[in-house]
Amino acid sequence: MRHHLRHLLGVTGILVAVLMALAATPDAQAMRSTKIAPGVCKTVGGGKFVGIPGFPGERIDRRLLRDIRWMRRAYDIFITDGYSTAPYHAPNGEHPIGLALDIVPHKARGGTWAKITRLAKLAEPKQNRPRAPWRWVGYNGDAGHGRGHHLHLSYLHSDTKPRRPARIVYTHRCPQPPEKPTEPSAKPAPKKTPRKPRSGGVAAPRTSAAAVTSASTRELAPVVAETAGADLADAR
Repeated sequence: MRHHLRHLLGVTGILVAVLMALAATPDAQAMRSTKIAPGVCKTVGGGKFVGIPGFPGERIDRRLLRDIRWMRRAYDIFITDGYSTAPYHAPNGEHPIGLALDIVPHKARGGTWAKITRLAKLAEPKQNRPRAPWRWVGYNGDAGHGRGHHLHLSYLHSDTKPRRPARIVYTHRCPQPPEKPTEPSAKPAPKKTPRKPRSGGVAAPRTSAAAVTSASTRELAPVVAETAGADLADAR
């Protein structure tokens, strides 16, 4: 009887340890979003591959879902591929980690290539110089991409392995409301009137999205360009 009890206690201890280890993994961590610049949100934790509403069979890291809803409303996009380990995608790119989208016009909703081009220009105003939070943009001028084929959007993220969500992801919109600042105390300290400088000067410039992301390059994975993707023919 005692031996049986010790065995049950041992098994229970192992199960508790396994559950605690799973809870400590990045995928199971609570999602924490912070808006770090206009149009740039940093999210730590909470990564999970989920289905994309409105696109049966397509999956993505759930932290991109708000961006997808925004692009559907603003640009009438149709997603031909998201999370994918297909051999025609770069194995060390963003499709195998659910942080890339292949996009064409959703013609049934009034989508056009002109709208897709506007989205591409927003993400990459100049060739090979994407705007944060996008990491690589494949469109006109990139082999296997462009108007009449498809637009590829990859997102900035921390380093990870294929089939594993990245710990840190940057998006255009926060996947959840950003953390609120700490509530002020009941009796805030009186504000001091700043003294005027004795000499002239200029105000500190506002931090741009590019400056924010460049300051965090040590936590970002290297950029990988795609050479192919799912085009309009795959959306029929």
